[in-house]
Amino acid sequence: MRIVTSLGATHPDRAPFDVAERKGIGHPDSLADLVADTFSRRYANLCRERFGAVPNHWVDKVNLVGAAADVRFGGFDIRKPVDCYLFGKLTERINGADLPIADLFDEVLREVLVEALGDDAALGHLRAYVNNTAGTAVDHDEQFYQPRTAGAIHRVLADESVANDTVLCAGTGAPGVAAAVAVWLESLVTSRAFRDRYDTGTDVKVMAVRAQGELDVTAAVPFHPERVPDWPAYQERLDAIHGELTAELKRFLDGTPLVSEARLCLNTKDVPGRGYLTPFGTSLGKGDCGAVGRGNRYNGVIEPLRPSSGEAPAGKNPLHHVGKIYTAIADDLARRLLVELGVYAEVVIAARNGDQLDRPAYVLIRAEEPLGSAGEALAREAVGSAPGYHERFLSVDPITHFRGQGRP
Repeated sequence: MRIVTSLGATHPDRAPFDVAERKGIGHPDSLADLVADTFSRRYANLCRERFGAVPNHWVDKVNLVGAAADVRFGGFDIRKPVDCYLFGKLTERINGADLPIADLFDEVLREVLVEALGDDAALGHLRAYVNNTAGTAVDHDEQFYQPRTAGAIHRVLADESVANDTVLCAGTGAPGVAAAVAVWLESLVTSRAFRDRYDTGTDVKVMAVRAQGELDVTAAVPFHPERVPDWPAYQERLDAIHGELTAELKRFLDGTPLVSEARLCLNTKDVPGRGYLTPFGTSLGKGDCGAVGRGNRYNGVIEPLRPSSGEAPAGKNPLHHVGKIYTAIADDLARRLLVELGVYAEVVIAARNGDQLDRPAYVLIRAEEPLGSAGEALAREAVGSAPGYHERFLSVDPITHFRGQGRP
């Protein structure tokens, strides 16, 4: 493993401008990520309880295909339900017993949707499908996906718990004020108290743009159509939301010298008679679709001016899928460099398929200031935790993680 450090990183709040976006917990892409990660975690923990090991699997291709609906002020009609697809490779039989994959997927779907959307109205409009593509091939032990016994799982994992792919995974030391505002505002608008007050849903999107000391925030806030009788009632509630959020934004930014002026825009596509109405509080209820990897980044926010990888961590096997493991470790390492050394940094971990988990090919660190030997020591310690990192993934509920993401 080679550790390379260089200068050149810039903390987002020391740059002349910055941008960030947060997709809400009810956005179809967020829902797909949450379903995939929750299924993987539940499947892994179930098998560990029954067999003492986590079988090989990956389900990072969950797709949610939105309902066809007729939506209007005062109500809606669903003409086609939401189709939910679990694509991937799964171990489905151990010790002669079938694992309840289809039942588990259906259970996870229902739990995630109820928790993320805040009610169970969508549950009568779902169809679930599982497409398991696991087989055998000479690049793995023949029992990699089809172990005949629990002991075979342990034997295969002992030999093949290495990097499953060639990857580039990135992490950054801290969000900027634009990202902090985007996460905070989404969390506020999707809170139970806020939604109960205004009859809004959780398919929120927030974009924050900072240019010098000016902050421009745009948010999309959905309403439940059956609870808003007409356009005047919609407009009245949206105006009330704008007033409340403008005041809350001012309070949030008080004491932030970086921002001297802030502006908030809501539901900017609205025209008289047409507003943002979503059955079940999500655009999934009116035909929009969700796919793993299109939502927020691992740290909970989309910052296009920061380095990132094309990896989609949700639903990847937590034991040796390095697109998941190194994404988390790169993020952890960058944050530790800031907390322990006081230096903002951006980290990229480059690994080859087959690398030992604690010895990826490269750890590349670009920092604002020299890190010295202490930075390299932290890098070795962080990467050295990779073989046991799955315990963190298996112990943290994905929805809990989502709601705690992106915090400074």
